[in-house]
Amino acid sequence: MSRGGFREGPIDEEVERLKLDCQHELNQMRLAALTPNIKAMEERAQRVIELTRKPRMPVDVNLAALTEIKALELTGYQKATDHALRKAISYGLESRTADKLRAIAVAKAFLAKSLARGASEEFKKATEMTLESAELTSNIKNDGPTRAKPAEEAPAMVARAKNEQRGAKRYADPVLAVTLASATFQTVNWSISGILLQECAPTNVEPGQECSISVFMPNAAPVSIPIRIVRIDPDSRRTSLTYADDSPPEVWAFFKKLIMTKAPASAATA
Repeated sequence: MSRGGFREGPIDEEVERLKLDCQHELNQMRLAALTPNIKAMEERAQRVIELTRKPRMPVDVNLAALTEIKALELTGYQKATDHALRKAISYGLESRTADKLRAIAVAKAFLAKSLARGASEEFKKATEMTLESAELTSNIKNDGPTRAKPAEEAPAMVARAKNEQRGAKRYADPVLAVTLASATFQTVNWSISGILLQECAPTNVEPGQECSISVFMPNAAPVSIPIRIVRIDPDSRRTSLTYADDSPPEVWAFFKKLIMTKAPASAATA
């Protein structure tokens, strides 16, 4: 006898097994989407779909499962888009042009899948702007003088036409406050691959050295970023930095959010 005096019907073991199998596959799909492991995610999605086609599967469970599949696919494809973009930028900085172009193509494919599953206009705008920056990203060759190679030993700077300039699209606004070597400086510009600091010629760090900086924005918590010092120019008092390959996802999210707020007219290529 159940609560309230009503007799409960027998448990349908087949239905319960189908529901448990469906939930298990959804849980595994969620893990794959968050990784992201797109192949595993899509395989798990197909298994859930096959389970929803079972005659004994309750209709409400079917509807809930199909709704969750769409949400998890959106999560997975968005994460895969960002992952491919990060790889494209990394390849660009290493002058691996063919790999960069392949990663960009993968990012565009995952963006299309994300949009088909309801990705927001905000995500679309941010990704398209980041794609543009990734396409422009390439190795920045240090032809100028450094402490390791003084001016008399360094080759003459080579002027490049605008369409021959190398590096990612850089933004002057907003100006960021950056702490490096126990002092705080302001940015000349920044991008998804690096930062240029003004009035900055520290003597206690060297080009090629790896360390961490803190980046400050108004009304936001500071972001700690592992970086490598690319160049220190004591004449112009400017220092260029690039982000380390092992930068945490929060760094990518921070600069992607900044790029989302930018209008195309405010961007400059450097």
